Amino acid sequence: MDNNKLNTFFMKLISTVAFFIVSVTLSMAQTVVRGPYLQNPTSTSIKVMWRTSTATDSKVYYGTNPQNLDQSIEDASAVTDHTLAITGLQPYTKYFYSVGTSSQVLSGPDSKHHFTTSVTPGTYDQKVRIWAIGDFGKANNEEKEVMESFIDYNGDTLVSAWIWLGDNAYDDGKDEEYQTKVFDTAYYGKVMTYIPFMPAPGNHDYGEISPPQSTVDPNNHAGPYYDIIDVPTNGEAGGLASGTELYYSFDYGHVHFLSLNSELGSPLNPNHDWIGANPFNSFDGSPFTDWIEADLQANTQPWIIAYFHQPPHTAGSHLSSDAWEIYMEAMRENIVPILEDYNVDIVINGHSHVYERSVLMHGFYGLPSDWNTSYVVDGSSGKEALGEAYVKDMNTEGTIYIVQGNSASKTSDPPLDHPSMYYSHGCSDCVGSTIIEVEGNKLRSRYLTSEGEILDDFTIVKPDLNLGVEEETNVFADVQVYPNPFNKLTTLSYSLQYEGRVSIELFDVIGKSAGVLFEGNRNAGSHSVEIDGDKLNLAKGNYILKLSGENGSLTEKILKLE
Repeated sequence: MDNNKLNTFFMKLISTVAFFIVSVTLSMAQTVVRGPYLQNPTSTSIKVMWRTSTATDSKVYYGTNPQNLDQSIEDASAVTDHTLAITGLQPYTKYFYSVGTSSQVLSGPDSKHHFTTSVTPGTYDQKVRIWAIGDFGKANNEEKEVMESFIDYNGDTLVSAWIWLGDNAYDDGKDEEYQTKVFDTAYYGKVMTYIPFMPAPGNHDYGEISPPQSTVDPNNHAGPYYDIIDVPTNGEAGGLASGTELYYSFDYGHVHFLSLNSELGSPLNPNHDWIGANPFNSFDGSPFTDWIEADLQANTQPWIIAYFHQPPHTAGSHLSSDAWEIYMEAMRENIVPILEDYNVDIVINGHSHVYERSVLMHGFYGLPSDWNTSYVVDGSSGKEALGEAYVKDMNTEGTIYIVQGNSASKTSDPPLDHPSMYYSHGCSDCVGSTIIEVEGNKLRSRYLTSEGEILDDFTIVKPDLNLGVEEETNVFADVQVYPNPFNKLTTLSYSLQYEGRVSIELFDVIGKSAGVLFEGNRNAGSHSVEIDGDKLNLAKGNYILKLSGENGSLTEKILKLE
């Protein structure tokens, strides 16, 4: 071989090796820098999203067996922000997945890379668990503690809907703020691989979209928040198509959700003021309010939860009574009446950096000074353990208002004196989240602190709901407690109509368990349980005995003396 041919051969060899080395190096350098995270879950589909350090094609492997991801979907376009929609899935089925390129898996599969498709809309026999957080994207210890508290409390229970109440990334909703304060695996990136989130925006998210002084047409609202999310806009998850990511609705089982937008006010341009935030102009409605009413008219689910950022009623870090709270006033006067016209069950918000929960109420759209008892439907505790669950039968209107704005934010010495609120919690280290469960004709909501305490707990029951379950006779009869009142010892006696599992638990007047007295199977017939106040460390005061069986429950009030 002459020298020229030899040189040509070596040059080609070197080029080939160099190309191979560069290709391998680039391939190895590709990493997932955001996600993967899950969006737009339905009963037959879901969207998987992630960001890579360099532009690549996209591929998702998935299947019901984590050891055999036998299906895949891919897109050949080279991008850094990836979205792949997986369709043709089975309802209420757990799938495992991994993401990467056509030649390399970059994230997953493992025990944290999975999703469960929604139940078919209208299904009533599956428990719906909702996790709500607000004002959380601050990258502080409180954000971590609230998340870890929920993870510990929730265990392996399926989260049906994880709702964000706005101010998701401080201070301005910039992409880098979402990256470092929300998607980082030290924070919610830790759970996003297996819990889809269904967000609403807040005023801080709107810092990069349309701040209050802006006159941008809502149809042109764009920015990092809208780049990050991919929510149901065409009615694909139930509800009425909104045609926009500004607001949307969806169903999970027999619960209807409305994710609304309290930031659509434009005080400087009445043509773009979709909530009526300008106090000097009359408000005759907007595309936003038209859609809300049409969506609620079309809804067929028996439970309705609406969520958005700016609360109608609060006395926390924001006050309903302050004249400059024009967005809160607009939602209270122009949006809430529509929601109440359709008997929405829960309205939950953020913005005010406290937790607050109202009594069951209806028709109040004014300032705190306008409050009176005529707006109260039921002013009791709502605690089922005390026999005070709120009852909404066919003739009962009423809504509970929750402020959950302290999932990382907090405020020192808030007034917490709004007259509509039954329970309030706020201080320099008071943070938490809300867990709502809906099962059949019962909704239960709990406020969970960062320390794992349940400080508020209420239940709504709809006894008239026809959910295909036959009415059953209570298993308990002839219930007596003697003596009552008592000093040290008293005895509970009862009869069972038929054999079954029984639980007997004692609660104090704020609904905290004072002890489980019995839990297990009992034969039909008469039974008794002795209650020893000293062994249970019972202080003087009122207590509630709750007897629960497979086909019913009842409560008895008892009083311990000195």
